[in-house]
Amino acid sequence: MRFYVYQYLREDGIPYYIGKGSGKRMNVKHSTVALPPKDRRVIVQDGLTNEEAKQLEATLIQKYKRKIDGGVLDNIKINQWACAVGWKHSEEAKRKISDGNRGKKRTPEQLKNYKGTVTAEHKEKVRLANLGRPDDGRYKKMSVTKSKHRWFTNGKQTIMTEPGQQPTGFVPGRKLHG
Repeated sequence: MRFYVYQYLREDGIPYYIGKGSGKRMNVKHSTVALPPKDRRVIVQDGLTNEEAKQLEATLIQKYKRKIDGGVLDNIKINQWACAVGWKHSEEAKRKISDGNRGKKRTPEQLKNYKGTVTAEHKEKVRLANLGRPDDGRYKKMSVTKSKHRWFTNGKQTIMTEPGQQPTGFVPGRKLHG
C-alpha cells in the first residue's frame, strides 16, 4: 500500500493541519479538525512507504509547529503514534491541570475506570489478540531481565550482566551515588 502526506490550508494558504494517509483519508472528517473545501486540501507528496510518510509528516509538523508549541498547526500530536519524542507539559500546563483536578470528587464509576481490575475475560481477549503476532523485540529487555542477568554498579554507572562477568569494581545493585 502506498501513502501520502497532505495538508489543510487556511484561506491565506498557510497550512493549519498536516496528516498522513492512504486512499480517501484526506477527504474524511477528522474528530478535532475542520475539513476545508476541496481546493484547500493539498497532497504534499504521494507514493510513499508508510515509514517515509510518517517521517515527512513529522518533519512538516516540526517545521510549522503545533499551536501548543507556538506554531500555526491544529495538530494535537506530532503524529498519530506519538505526541513528540521528549515532549513534556510545561510547568504552567502541569499547574493548570493540577488546579483543574484539585477537589474533584470522582463517582464510583469514574474511580472504577482508574483502578479497574483486569478480568479473566479481558486477559483472554488480549492473549488471543497477540497469538501469532511476530516478535518485534518489545519484550527483549524484559526477557533479559528475567534471565540470569543481574544489575551491577560502581557508584557512577549501572550495567546489566551475568554474575561473574561484571567489570572490576562493580558490585551487585543499581543505586548510583552523587
